Amino acid sequence: MPAPHGFVVLLGSSCLSLIPGLSGAGRTPEDTWNTPGRDAAFVAGGGPLPPCLTVAAVTRAMCALTNIAPLFLSAGYAGDLSVPADVISRIPAGDPRDGPSVPDAETLVSKAAETGVALGRAYRTLWLGECIPGGTSHALCILRACGIQGRVSSSATNDTAAQKEAVWHGVVARCPDIRSLHGTALIREAGDTVMAAALGLIQGFPGEVVLCGATQMCAVAALAGDTRGRVSCAMTDCVWHDPAADVPRIAQRVGVPVTVSPVPARFVQNPSPSRACIREVKEGFGAGGALALARRCGFSEDAIETALAAVIRRS
Repeated sequence: MPAPHGFVVLLGSSCLSLIPGLSGAGRTPEDTWNTPGRDAAFVAGGGPLPPCLTVAAVTRAMCALTNIAPLFLSAGYAGDLSVPADVISRIPAGDPRDGPSVPDAETLVSKAAETGVALGRAYRTLWLGECIPGGTSHALCILRACGIQGRVSSSATNDTAAQKEAVWHGVVARCPDIRSLHGTALIREAGDTVMAAALGLIQGFPGEVVLCGATQMCAVAALAGDTRGRVSCAMTDCVWHDPAADVPRIAQRVGVPVTVSPVPARFVQNPSPSRACIREVKEGFGAGGALALARRCGFSEDAIETALAAVIRRS
């Protein structure tokens, strides 16, 4: 008998995160390739507690509260990984301005679809998070190619809109027919490895799929097309209301239903400006989906707040 819920996080790397200033998901551009593995280890129960609430801390807290152990899949992750993870691909996404960013997209999607079939035997609902620094820049390219305008979300504290648009213009210059491509062909030219894995999982998994994330997962929903009502998104209210992005408008254009997951107010009021807290990073590592999962499982707001507080170091 399948369990009600499975929570899976896709881990990946992209050459775009090595561009200085484009991604805020690391101490340096080179460090961004370590972030997914570091966060996976923390969510699995390792590593020191952060001084304030981060997206990884949200996911760790909600997985502990619901007693649902997260599963990790390596989809082009190039860093070190200290937690068990099935490997869909070991090749990171390339820079789509220089050539196809996922040359093996068809193989990757096919392999992920097989994994989706297997997960369908274990779970009725698949909650799918992701961590790939540089992914929002790939998402912008995918959304633009699909004719969807709007500013994508970002974990960077600086304004990266111009840099992301420059990536898109570079893709168009290299691949002038990019707007005519769809699905796997579009991922091959401008997407990333996590998108390819997510698309394959959707294709293989027979039940409900909740894409846990904002603009990156909206791009996945756009790639998936008509999924007969099986697919929705869940994200934090921090990213939904982010004035630096156009998440509601993008979701509406994609046509994907969205569950907006409120982060309790006590965790978003007056965070230290020197630390990356939930109000700054806003979404990632399945945080919004993890909150939605806890609420669907019937946990009270008091229980959710208590669980979140337990993963913060008071200092």
